Amino acid sequence: MTLSTYRMYRIYLAATMGYGLGSDDPEELSYYNKIRKEMEDMKKDKVKKGVPLTWDIPNGMD
Repeated sequence: MTLSTYRMYRIYLAATMGYGLGSDDPEELSYYNKIRKEMEDMKKDKVKKGVPLTWDIPNGMD
């Protein structure tokens, strides 16, 4: 059985807001855990701030 779009949205909201899922369905649990893992991975990545300045002007762009 595949998850409906509505159910995926509800699981996404629960995962991003830090709520528990409240379901024992293995398909829903795996989707919930996948989202939580992606969120944890994003927290570990460094955020590049600012605008990179490059002074190399391509040929023909004078």
